[in-house]
Amino acid sequence: MPLYEYYCQDCKSKFELLSSFTRADEGIICQHCHGVRVRRLLSVFAARRGGDGEFGDGEGFGSFSGGGCACGGACSCGGHAD
Repeated sequence: MPLYEYYCQDCKSKFELLSSFTRADEGIICQHCHGVRVRRLLSVFAARRGGDGEFGDGEGFGSFSGGGCACGGACSCGGHAD
């Protein structure tokens, strides 16, 4: 089951929930304030493009863009790895 990250518009908190894909946006309630104005965030991940590990081709983790929030790196929240 996937782990989804959510943002509560009432108390401005972030939290994570395990949920099936089909129920990821159904009736989510904030775990902090029990508000219902909750939206799912897009999570950022790093993908390996070959490397000294698994494939032995001398390439490590590639650079990726995107912040640790739903803005995709447009704000200055950090989370960039170059």
